Amino acid sequence: MREDQTVQDATVLLEAFSANHLEARMVSPYGMDRPFSPSWADAEQAGLNRGRRDAAIKWLVDKNMLERAEEPENPHDTGEEFHSKYGSVFRITDAGRELLEEVRERRQA
Repeated sequence: MREDQTVQDATVLLEAFSANHLEARMVSPYGMDRPFSPSWADAEQAGLNRGRRDAAIKWLVDKNMLERAEEPENPHDTGEEFHSKYGSVFRITDAGRELLEEVRERRQA
């Protein structure tokens, strides 16, 4: 039961990242995404507290839907103050994009 909640939380959080961060979207059909720094607003939008947010990020990283990118020289320069043991700068992978597409298709049906 807990795993189901984590999967739901991860999906909603991934949607929030995609909606809230231009960097998380494809910058061109020919290039990779740019890294982005999640903010607490993403977790709040997804309705997640710290524990559920961390579990969702861990699930996304473990399932290769979100990958850590290089950390900025000073993470506080991002202004987001988002830190976890999984890092604070990410990219949405192709597998993560497939999940987002599945969610969009289900909502349209």
